[in-house]
Amino acid sequence: MLSSFVVAWRQLSYHRMKLAVASAGVLVAVMLMLVQLGIRQGAMDNSVAIARRVTADLVVVSPRTRTIFQSSQLPRRLLFRVGAHPEVDAIQEMYMGQARWRNPWELREHPIAVFGVDPRSPLINFRGLSELADELMLADRVVFDGLSRKSYGPVVAHLANHDFLETEMNLHRVRVIATINVGVSITGDGNVFMSPANFRRIFPQRPAGSVDLGLIRLKPGSDVEQVKRDLAPLLGAEATIITREELIDKEIAFVRESAPIDFIFGMGAAVGFFIGFVVVYQILYTEVTNHLPQFATLKAMGFSDNKLLQIVLSQGVILSVLGYVPGFVMALWVYEIATDAIQMPFSMTWQRALAVFSLTLVMCLLSAMIAIQKVRTVDPADVF
Repeated sequence: MLSSFVVAWRQLSYHRMKLAVASAGVLVAVMLMLVQLGIRQGAMDNSVAIARRVTADLVVVSPRTRTIFQSSQLPRRLLFRVGAHPEVDAIQEMYMGQARWRNPWELREHPIAVFGVDPRSPLINFRGLSELADELMLADRVVFDGLSRKSYGPVVAHLANHDFLETEMNLHRVRVIATINVGVSITGDGNVFMSPANFRRIFPQRPAGSVDLGLIRLKPGSDVEQVKRDLAPLLGAEATIITREELIDKEIAFVRESAPIDFIFGMGAAVGFFIGFVVVYQILYTEVTNHLPQFATLKAMGFSDNKLLQIVLSQGVILSVLGYVPGFVMALWVYEIATDAIQMPFSMTWQRALAVFSLTLVMCLLSAMIAIQKVRTVDPADVF
C-alpha cells in the first residue's frame, strides 16, 4: 500500500500546476460544505437558543402557540392551580413581546424582542440578570442584550463609559442600566430584558391577567412525566403543559417548517460536494489518460487491476487531504467574518469537521474509482 502512495504522489506532483488546480477544487468544495453546514447549524441553534435557556422542568403554553417568539397568551390564573401539587417547587410567569426601540443616536425606531421575567430567581438562564435584580425591580429599568445588532446604536460602548442610557420603547421612556450577552436569532435582531411590572408598562394594551409562558420548577427527584400528567387536567383546554425537551423540539420543528433551513443549506453543501467530485474526476481522468502507457506497461508486467486501482485511489486520498486542510482553515476564517457581519455566532464542531472530511474522502475515492475504468479495459497490445 505504501508503494501505491509513492507512485500516486510522483504522478500527481509531476505536474505541479494540475496538482494545485485539483487541490483548489477540493478546497472550494470543502469550504463550501463546511460553511453551508455551519451556517445551517448556527441559524438553527440561535433560533432555539431561548428555549434551550429555560431551566424549568415544565412549561405551560397556549395551545395556539406554534413558537414562543409568536406566542398566544394564556390566563395567569391557570398557574395558581398547579401550585397546589406537592411536587411543585416554584412557579413563574414569563412575558414576551416585540416593541419599537428608539435609537437615540439616529432617532430611528427598530423592532426589538422584549422579555419580562422576575430577575430575582428567573427560571430561565439569562446569565447576569439576577445580579441586577434590585435595580430592575425599579420602574422603567431594563437590560440590553450586548449581542444585539448594531442598528440599535452603540449601547454597549455607551454603557462602558456611562452609568445608564435613556431612550424610548413604544414611546415610553426607559433607562438601560446594563447589558448581558444572550444572542439574537433569525427571528429577531435584538433583545431587552425587564421585570414583569415594567413589561406591562411597555405594553399597557396587554391584558394584565395574561402571560406568554408559565415556568414550573419541580422538587428534586420528582417524576417529571407523572407530574405533567397530574397537572394537565387542571389546565383544561385553555393551556398545554410540556416538558423543557418538548419545548425545544417544538421550536426546532417550527423553524424547519417556517424557514426551509435544512433544504437551502443542505442544497448548498450538496452543490459543494458535486463541484469537488467533478473537479477531482476531471483531474484524475486526465492523469489516467496521460499515463495510460505507463499503466499499460505495469499491467503487462503482471500488475493486477486491484493494484492499479490502489494507485489511483491513493491519488484520491492525497487530493482529499491536500484540499481539506486549507479548506478547513478558510472555513474557520469565513465563520469569523460571518459572526462579525451577521452578529450571530458560528463555530466549528469536531462532528462537522469529521463528517465533511469523510464526505471529502468519499468524493475523491468515488472520482478515482470512476476514472480508473479506462485502465481496467485497456489492452497493453493496443497501447503499444
